[in-house]
Amino acid sequence: MKSKTSPRKKYTDIMIVSDVHLGSRVSRASRLQELLTNYSFKKLILLGDIFEHLNFKKLTGEHWDLLSYLKQISKEVEVVWIEGNHDIGLSKMMSHLVGIKVFKTYTWRYKRKKCLAIHGHQFDRFLSNNIILSYIATIFYLFIQRIDTENQQIARFIKRKSKGWLRLSVKVAKSAILYGKLRGAKYVFCGHTHQAMEMKKRGVHYYNSGCWTDIPSTFITMGKKGIKIHKVF
Repeated sequence: MKSKTSPRKKYTDIMIVSDVHLGSRVSRASRLQELLTNYSFKKLILLGDIFEHLNFKKLTGEHWDLLSYLKQISKEVEVVWIEGNHDIGLSKMMSHLVGIKVFKTYTWRYKRKKCLAIHGHQFDRFLSNNIILSYIATIFYLFIQRIDTENQQIARFIKRKSKGWLRLSVKVAKSAILYGKLRGAKYVFCGHTHQAMEMKKRGVHYYNSGCWTDIPSTFITMGKKGIKIHKVF
């Protein structure tokens, strides 16, 4: 009788995820944890907005499980946390609670070329200039997600048809590319917009890692085979 063997893990050098929004009812924390356990990697970059807000009472068991898992793997692999606009105020707390250092920006080398990671809200002028309106829009969208179907058909339709959302993604991308160019980076990675994206301009290759509150969710891998954006349903 043959013994059962566990499925072989996929391998990549670096994984990048963002906008998990722990504390939100639409956070796909358990699905993300499942994904991470199926991969073997050297570095994990959490590219901002891992939390929804400062209210830890909103965290579910699945959310705490993911945090515990991140603390566990940080003893074996390098885990880097980039501060997002929803994470502001949590940096010191997370360093003590999970044992992961939090950065505003983070740089490293990929195939001898400089990479730069920054959440991306720094390039969102609408967010900076319309804090109250941005907050109301966020609450409305999260409400739609909560009452939506399992596949989030309504929320996904709104997102696809929202020209403002699409313009924001492009604006963040262009500003991030310029930011990276001025700092000598050949690759720039952002989150924030919740829309996975790839763009090349000014000799800089830009990637957005999407989010883990929508279906499909997205993440980025970096390895010998290149840089790829993946979808998870």
